[in-house]
Amino acid sequence: MSLTTAQILDLAPDAASRKAGQDQAKPPKWSSLGRAGSVIWGEIKGSGASPYRTVADLAGPVSKCTCPSRKFPCKHALGLMLVDAAAPLAEADPPDWVAAWTKGRESRAAAAETRAAEPAKPVDEKAQAKRRQAREDKVAAALDELDLWLRDLMRRGLAAARTEPYAFWDRMAGRLVDGQAPGHAV
Repeated sequence: MSLTTAQILDLAPDAASRKAGQDQAKPPKWSSLGRAGSVIWGEIKGSGASPYRTVADLAGPVSKCTCPSRKFPCKHALGLMLVDAAAPLAEADPPDWVAAWTKGRESRAAAAETRAAEPAKPVDEKAQAKRRQAREDKVAAALDELDLWLRDLMRRGLAAARTEPYAFWDRMAGRLVDGQAPGHAV
């Protein structure tokens, strides 16, 4: 399975990553390129001492790279996928690091499938009622405090309210949020 160039560029988190990914899409920059089914991999020289290892599963599409980028997918993953889109990579046996990544993905997927197949835990009605009552008590206390605050505000007069800074209003909004009544804080 291969993705088109447009599909790959649509995966980019921003325009800068899209451009940087296109800069990384030159096969001479890459070493150890290969493919096993829908999984592709390669190594590219980065700013570190050792090359960044990049792997992508085009069926997802998902990717992983050893670079320190916080963007997902990173420019190296985009570049690797673009290299494959231009000319499909040759089939090869995956290196250990690719096999470990693939095995980890499969085991997480199997665990998620197992959790989904397990019957749902029974609801503890007593604990649920206790939590509901505690929340209702917090909301009631917050609304009582709002009522007192509004009464004090009206007692002082609306002319005085116009001179109050934003922090005056934000404090009460924060108390309502803390009291689990955020809808009243707007």
